[in-house]
Amino acid sequence: MKKSYCLFRKLSLGITLLVFQCIGFGANFDVSLYGGFNKAAHSSVTFSNASISYGIDDGKYSVNGWEGESFESPIYYGYRLSVNGLENTDLEFAVDFNHSKVKAKNLPGNLERLEFTDGINTLTLLALYKIDSLIAMNTELDPYIGVGIGIAYPHVDVEGATGTGGKTYDYQRTGPAYQVMAGLRYNLAESWKTFAEYRITYTPMKADLDGGGQIKTDILNNQVSVGVIYSF
Repeated sequence: MKKSYCLFRKLSLGITLLVFQCIGFGANFDVSLYGGFNKAAHSSVTFSNASISYGIDDGKYSVNGWEGESFESPIYYGYRLSVNGLENTDLEFAVDFNHSKVKAKNLPGNLERLEFTDGINTLTLLALYKIDSLIAMNTELDPYIGVGIGIAYPHVDVEGATGTGGKTYDYQRTGPAYQVMAGLRYNLAESWKTFAEYRITYTPMKADLDGGGQIKTDILNNQVSVGVIYSF
């Protein structure tokens, strides 16, 4: 937890310095708020040293896929601060917070719970490239592509077999987060836009279990987001 807090402080400081630098270059800023849904690809989970506290032997287990539950509270959402309008570049830089969740379809061993339903929660730094506008094709759509890297900070929710007493229910920094995306923007008014995008987020996660043991899994998360942008 302390390492995660220190990392967030460093990221916040770096973002603040970047914002002030960009202001000096006359850059513009966008604030985005979005919702949508996600669907994770199938992946296995690996348990180690959790046989006593959670009643599950060491090894790799299939969960038969993950449920997204995007429209159940807390719903899928995210927000983003973007810096654009930098001179002589079609690049845009942003910091993005994304909340999505997954729940094991089938519980391995005799576990009672295995999910990240208070969020996988990623904080990433993005580089977006604005492709030439499609206005020339009689539309007002502005396409873009992007890549990002950051950290995953999920809420780990694991409950052991009946009678074991093993339970983990907390937020942890579990590793890096990687993103690729493509999207379209549409101008609504002078300061307002709407957008839709598709992204893939990859989060190789390694979490500690309270009472002893670890769990590892790789989540490849497909996401569709729709939102609004305010420019200032």
